[in-house]
Amino acid sequence: MKTENTGIDLNELMRRPPFRCACGKIHRAHLKEALICEGAIGRLASCVKKYGGTKVYILADENTFAAAGQPVLNDLEKENVPYTLHRFGKERAEPDEKMIGSAFAHFDHSCDMILAVGSGVINDVSKIVAKTTGHPLITVATAPSMDGYASSTSSIVRDGLKVSVDSACPTVVIGDLAVLKNAPLQMIRAGLGDMLAKYISVCEWRIGRIVTGEYYCEDVAALIRAALKTCVDNAGGILTRDPAAVKAVTEGLILSGIAADWAGVSRPVSGVEHYFSHIWDMRALEFGTPFDLHGIQCGVGTLCALRGYERLKTLLPDPVAAKAAFAAFDKEAWFSRLRGFLGKAADPMIGGAKTADRYDPEQHAARLDRICSHWNEILAVIKEELPPFAAVKTLLTELGAPVNPADMGLPNGEAPMVFKITKDIRDKYILSTLAWDLGLLDVIAAVFEEEN
Repeated sequence: MKTENTGIDLNELMRRPPFRCACGKIHRAHLKEALICEGAIGRLASCVKKYGGTKVYILADENTFAAAGQPVLNDLEKENVPYTLHRFGKERAEPDEKMIGSAFAHFDHSCDMILAVGSGVINDVSKIVAKTTGHPLITVATAPSMDGYASSTSSIVRDGLKVSVDSACPTVVIGDLAVLKNAPLQMIRAGLGDMLAKYISVCEWRIGRIVTGEYYCEDVAALIRAALKTCVDNAGGILTRDPAAVKAVTEGLILSGIAADWAGVSRPVSGVEHYFSHIWDMRALEFGTPFDLHGIQCGVGTLCALRGYERLKTLLPDPVAAKAAFAAFDKEAWFSRLRGFLGKAADPMIGGAKTADRYDPEQHAARLDRICSHWNEILAVIKEELPPFAAVKTLLTELGAPVNPADMGLPNGEAPMVFKITKDIRDKYILSTLAWDLGLLDVIAAVFEEEN
């Protein structure tokens, strides 16, 4: 199965034995097979048996079960594979303590394999169940909507805060094109939006390497770029549900997940654009504000990030002004604003921020020195990795996808505050932390007051 534009054979990549990379890590793909074709669900039972399953615990919700549940059950029953099924409701679920607890409360201990029927939320919860039980996981994808199918992390809501936690990578991902191409169009758009985010994540990973010396692997970054190219080059067929386009997006998403699995961290596949999405999710949970699919929000967050980087390129570091801005910053006043904007989710975020390096004067001074001495290198990375804002906006507009917060029912005027908060979600080096170190957080945030 070669991706349309990259010539990368996914299953050959997965069969590659673990190897020590020049980056110093041993890379291995925990995903063993990816079956992306018409009729793929008909091979499910044989995969269960191939990987040692004798009874499967199926997790789905009402929507994902309607998309693929009956064909899944039919194939299992035809091959006499017993199962226990747990279905969540139709309402929009978050992978939080309640949902994860429900999955474990209904777990049948006679099962020795987990079977996820679904995409984002079901995928995240199922990977946690598989990790905790130690059982292998097979995922039947119901939409090409996100890049987490082949990763070993789950995005969950813990104490109101969106966090990424270690989980299990599926052994097999089954993507039946008869199911995937008929997914809601907004979910297919979401898959592309999650992939467009990789422009930002790879760029920020490289910048983080320059400023903080963090781990970076060019081989992983190259896989991400290849996955992104596959998706963008085939995006034109999304509106017509062209099977080739849907397959290309699905394979690109899986390839991206494999690359992240190689790295062992989510860093290569998410950056400031994902944090926009996380904050919108947290506010929706706390205050009932509008929200959209994760990938749709990531697409909008990508456009926000591109605007921010285009503004950053017009500026020059001023270490004297940056140190003055750092000295004048009122941490407690800022934390009070966080509580007002996020509610209870602010407290765990503030707990992490209080001990973060970004608020340590010596660490700030060291980062600022590296930024100033490597500014031309940082600008070169931005130029190499990021497409023009206008080009990505045109792509999303032509596909009928949202391009600004207002398109999702959110006031554009809140975007500057959302951007400022992104620096406090986790300890990744992203656009907002770079702007913070330069004393330019307000300057960059100001671009979000305008409509995209």
